[in-house]
Amino acid sequence: MGNGTPFDSEAIDESVEQMRHQLDNGVVKSQFQYQKGQPFKQRDGDDIRAARVTITPGIHERGAYFDIQWWENGDYKYHYREEGLEFRFGREIANETTTKPVRHFHPPSDLDAHTQSCIESEQPPTRVTIAVLKTWWIAVESGDESLVNAQNGLP
Repeated sequence: MGNGTPFDSEAIDESVEQMRHQLDNGVVKSQFQYQKGQPFKQRDGDDIRAARVTITPGIHERGAYFDIQWWENGDYKYHYREEGLEFRFGREIANETTTKPVRHFHPPSDLDAHTQSCIESEQPPTRVTIAVLKTWWIAVESGDESLVNAQNGLP
């Protein structure tokens, strides 16, 4: 992802702040990664590679987390994980030359699959975060992960 462009620390920050705004006390903690393969830790710099936002509740568990990445070309990844369940929303401009959709969803049943994302249009980080949380929340309320990405035309 990113198609060779640098990470967009400002967009990652916007996404984390939007999660805090939307979920309030549902955000347990936010940590940041500065180099690939390094652990997530408290904020101590500006060149963020990724954010990990630990939240409660999860879809089936008491808690979960989203790993969030943004690149300067507009690519993004929201990777959700809880015990026994994960899925991912992404935008990958490099998919334009393939049969895979640029804005895609990796469903819990097959993380290698690239299905069309319900997040249809180019949006800034705050709007993408709202859309990801909206589809996730529908699954939380119902306890049914099959409802993630079941909406149309978000945000």
